[in-house]
Amino acid sequence: MIELIAKKLPYLIDLPGHVSETGKLNYWDDRTLFPSGIERCFWISDVKAGETRGNHAHIQESQVIIAMAGVLEVEVTHVTGEILKFKLQSSSTGLYIPPLNWVSIIFSESSVLLGLCDQAFSEDDFIRNKQDFENYQYGNE
Repeated sequence: MIELIAKKLPYLIDLPGHVSETGKLNYWDDRTLFPSGIERCFWISDVKAGETRGNHAHIQESQVIIAMAGVLEVEVTHVTGEILKFKLQSSSTGLYIPPLNWVSIIFSESSVLLGLCDQAFSEDDFIRNKQDFENYQYGNE
């Protein structure tokens, strides 16, 4: 299974929506990324500018991360060792993050992060130690 997961890299997605004189509406109805729907959502706010959140990977969970306000600088280390960088600064763009990607997110002032997940919370799905994640990189899980 790790071989299949390891082939998936994170990528940006456009969230559909409508813009009018009364504002902007974006929504999620994508069953291709999350066939069973959204199982969990979370949001992170009131993080000091320049602080980092995340600093973990998931074994099976996929997520879409959206900057609802402010700017999020996201660095993703794929299980193969490839490092990708993304800048999220619009609520109409999400970052799809498949399993086995180590994620670190730097917040700007007044940033709000929204996370959409394809699985319910499970502490057992987290890899919180960078060395443990690197063991996956070398097939030593």
